Amino acid sequence: MGYTPVRKCIHIEIDKRFNLIREKDWTGEPVSIICKRYGTSRKSYYKWKKRYKEKGIEGLLDNFRRPHNIKYKKVTPDLEETILDLRLTKRFGCNKIKFRLKRIIGLSLSTRTIYKILKRPGLNILKCQYRKRRYKRFAMKHPNYMLQMDILGPFYLSNSSQRIYIISCLDDCSRKLASKWSERKGL
Repeated sequence: MGYTPVRKCIHIEIDKRFNLIREKDWTGEPVSIICKRYGTSRKSYYKWKKRYKEKGIEGLLDNFRRPHNIKYKKVTPDLEETILDLRLTKRFGCNKIKFRLKRIIGLSLSTRTIYKILKRPGLNILKCQYRKRRYKRFAMKHPNYMLQMDILGPFYLSNSSQRIYIISCLDDCSRKLASKWSERKGL
């Protein structure tokens, strides 16, 4: 049976650790000098030595860092129903649900957990309750019945110190615009 590159690398690593541990017995040199030679810390040396005494060669393998026992069920179906109820009836967001649960039940959940619970049934985004506004245009029934006037300015023409204003009139029925230049604000 041949070795894959990963397996070969693991065996080299185990051999290196084994030689590191046994070199103290073979040469009798201090641990700090041996560790410098192998490029490891003394803490790692003593950790591997302890594992080797307890488990043998298998103790020199890397340990998995994930937890061995995980309690997945922090959120019960009743709690999930309470969260969904707060979302639907009160229209609370994740942060407000988090604080409400802390106050009512005394349970602290992260906003991310609450978001995941809301995402399962598709309640992470609520649709707005208000309808789109319809704008009604203000308009008179007959032309020249009502005008809107506006004065803009003062403007200065190039090479002149004279002030000029623009007076504009807008008919509310036909939406036609008439404007005039003036040297003063009034007509």
